[in-house]
Amino acid sequence: MPRLAVLVIAGGLGLWLVALLAIGPVLAWAAAGPALLPEGAADVCRRCLSAANPFPGQAASGPVPAVLLLAPTAALTLVVGAGLLRSLLRADAQARSAAGVLLPGAQHRWVQGHDVTVVEAERPFALTLPARRGGIVLSTAALHALADDELAAVLAHEDAHLRQRHHLVSALVDGLAAPLLWVPVVRAAVDALPHYLEIAADDRARRSVGTPALVGALLKLGERGHPATALPSGRVVLQAAGPERIRHLVRPVGGWAGALPAGALAGYLVGMAALSAAVHLPYAAAALSGCGL
Repeated sequence: MPRLAVLVIAGGLGLWLVALLAIGPVLAWAAAGPALLPEGAADVCRRCLSAANPFPGQAASGPVPAVLLLAPTAALTLVVGAGLLRSLLRADAQARSAAGVLLPGAQHRWVQGHDVTVVEAERPFALTLPARRGGIVLSTAALHALADDELAAVLAHEDAHLRQRHHLVSALVDGLAAPLLWVPVVRAAVDALPHYLEIAADDRARRSVGTPALVGALLKLGERGHPATALPSGRVVLQAAGPERIRHLVRPVGGWAGALPAGALAGYLVGMAALSAAVHLPYAAAALSGCGL
């Protein structure tokens, strides 16, 4: 279930960040209050902390004021938000640059029910840019090399990238992860995502046309490397890759081989979601109700 895997990777990364952001508020509940604030503001903040705290009992006096415990959470929230915006803007700029490299002189054609941008080139390749920057791109060599069923498989694969918004998913995950790539779990999620996006597109093509046609197309298109070597860095170009995916198509792992790790991961994510909700929802409810004032 590759689309579910993409959702788990992207959603799991988001949940991990939300859980990380919950540390500051939890510690603030244990503090007596923001002693560094003026008296009136400190009283309001104490009431907010008291109204948001789902645990019984009064906060204990501590050496660190609550405002200092909440500040890192606020700062990280701003950093992640800025990273998301920067990632989206950078992805659009890279897509525009890639279109400038690939598409001068290209022609739009209607191929097997798909709007395709056809590029004059001697090597066969197929790739997808964001829809507003060109969408599905095929070389003339690919049109000549691929049989009808193989071409249908490639078009189904590339169309899946567009319909499932894989460019947007990549940009969002890159933006969330940007300030935390030094964390192993974050880097692992970022590294795994492109593989599952390709498998998800393969799954759509396999269901639409069949495995033999898709494998035949991948063999003819070969390893990725052209024309990606001439394009900007980043994941704005989702390109039909070659032999590394064929084994997954012709000899997929079946049965319950992944049930135990999938169940453990599901339990981990549910636990993080529940704990994060127990922290953030009381804060949101307190803010919306005026902190019980």
